[in-house]
Amino acid sequence: MEIPLRLVSRKDGSLFYGVPLSFKIMMGGMFALIAIAIISVEFQTSLLGWIAVALLLLGFVYKEDWLFDVSSKTIHGDVGFYPLLNKTNLMFEEVAYIQLAAFSKGTIPGSEEEKSSNREAFDEMRGNASQREKSGLKGGFEVFRRKKLYIALLIITKNEEHYLLDMVPARRASRLSNAGRALAALIGCSFFENLPE
Repeated sequence: MEIPLRLVSRKDGSLFYGVPLSFKIMMGGMFALIAIAIISVEFQTSLLGWIAVALLLLGFVYKEDWLFDVSSKTIHGDVGFYPLLNKTNLMFEEVAYIQLAAFSKGTIPGSEEEKSSNREAFDEMRGNASQREKSGLKGGFEVFRRKKLYIALLIITKNEEHYLLDMVPARRASRLSNAGRALAALIGCSFFENLPE
């Protein structure tokens, strides 16, 4: 399941990029409803009911938040499940640039196939028809042969450390471009959204 992260501007000019509050409320509400239903039948539920409770609880305690604080010029990241969070703290001046990078699941890194898939991912992000769509390949098994194309939003530090902010399927990645531009403008760094030559 993909959790759509949102970019929110705060009153002090800081930017928040993370799991929206509405998602937490929805997960908590569904968890409460199913838990009440299980309690009302005196815990006599199937394995499927317990799996649903566990998944909803995981959705409720999951956190993926990045705060770009303009007053302290810091980036605070919390990713993981409460209470086991991976915390990241960076200063704005540590950031070299923000980048959109293509990722093609099912390709060999460095291969021509990967380069072609990466170009196709950026074309999909921009709404351009892929070569596959232009050629009219529409077989029943095309779905199984198709590479999974993703676009990732990354923070790259001056020490060449990479921090993944978000990764979504290429066809829905245009929002990452907007978020990347806004974050780069706030930090005062470059933003790259093209394939490296």
